[in-house]
Amino acid sequence: MSARSDERVEELGRLIESRRTAIFAFFRRRLRDVGDAEDATQEVLANVLRRSDLSEVRNVEAYLFQAAANHLRDRARRAAARPRLESEAANDAYANYADEITPERDLLGREAYQRVIETLRELPERSRTIFILNRYEDMSGRQIAQRLGISQRAVEKHISRVLATLRERLS
Repeated sequence: MSARSDERVEELGRLIESRRTAIFAFFRRRLRDVGDAEDATQEVLANVLRRSDLSEVRNVEAYLFQAAANHLRDRARRAAARPRLESEAANDAYANYADEITPERDLLGREAYQRVIETLRELPERSRTIFILNRYEDMSGRQIAQRLGISQRAVEKHISRVLATLRERLS
């Protein structure tokens, strides 16, 4: 870049910064939330400053407000698409199966958790270790076998036995 174009870019940067308040006011009148207006102002100004051919813009103020208006249109389009997705979820047959967590359900969950912990404590140490590595540390059967120096088939048998014991104790 030449010295003249560097000067022009700096001048445009100062002009853009001087219009920050006006752009914020533009968004504030149109958006309900002050934070949204601040975010939109920052986003528009940053996008304009990133533009590589900014030195070719003749009327920076008009350009800024056009960019702000475009930002609002894009935002409205995205918002208009969102309710359609949410209404599709409302038609989902499984969407209404989420049960409310009541004090009774919370207590039942805590009791079941205690039974799982007690059952795990009663297991042989190797079975408990293998199960914990698999279910709580997300290790694969192969990784556990390598770590403990046993076959992958032995790991699978230990996990199967633990699951059978848990099913028996929790039903």
